[in-house]
Amino acid sequence: MWPFKKPVKQPAHKPATSVLCIPGNWTDFEAFQEALIVSSGASCMVVGNMLINGKDKRHYSIDFCEHDAKMSESFRVAGRVTELPNETLDEIASHRFVLYISGETGNLAEAEQIARAGMALLKAGGIALKVESAGKAFSRTTWLEFISNFEPERHLYDMFVLDSITRDDGTVFSCGMHNLGFKDTIISGEPFEEAMNLIRMFGYYQIVDKPNIKHNQTFQLSPGAPLFRITEENHPPYANSEVFHNPFGMWRLTKMD
Repeated sequence: MWPFKKPVKQPAHKPATSVLCIPGNWTDFEAFQEALIVSSGASCMVVGNMLINGKDKRHYSIDFCEHDAKMSESFRVAGRVTELPNETLDEIASHRFVLYISGETGNLAEAEQIARAGMALLKAGGIALKVESAGKAFSRTTWLEFISNFEPERHLYDMFVLDSITRDDGTVFSCGMHNLGFKDTIISGEPFEEAMNLIRMFGYYQIVDKPNIKHNQTFQLSPGAPLFRITEENHPPYANSEVFHNPFGMWRLTKMD
């Protein structure tokens, strides 16, 4: 990556909301509560509609819902990129209950905290995890491996951002950067693989270098690589979506002649 202006420290990020979905086979709510206390060593518990992590001093809204007949299909669609195993989908199909947790994120530290809250629920009997605020699903094993080998600036992008969404006209864009406190990216007129790679690298550039990007600046992956103009996208694809909306906005990358 080759920024054309010296990176400067970003201003504090405003909060965004991240939502995680975790199906499981608990017999009832009380059984889930007990499993969570035991598996977390009493560091996590549910009080009313709040998931409380006493150790890290975090709390999240939690909903405990009945079996959802569409859950397996929603995980199948959201698990295409992550190659969610068929065995996991079969297990999801027979779930009894579904947990939804939500909380303010909008920066790397808070995204890590809610990721760890998701880990706690998986260890308490969750089958798999879907980041509702990105449309990306993971097996229990994959999510726990992310946490056990955690590198924030690398793994948080992989966990919370989907960078391969396409329109019929070939436009490619990302979803989920708001979970981390950054703008999403959209590209038109480029081959899919090239566009997806550029979106990913531009995402890492935002996360790792934390540049103060301005409208009409330029970006390229390396010296000699194609140069792209960075502009504000005025009509992001999911502006009206409560779950996917990015309050930070969206960048459009356009190849320069």
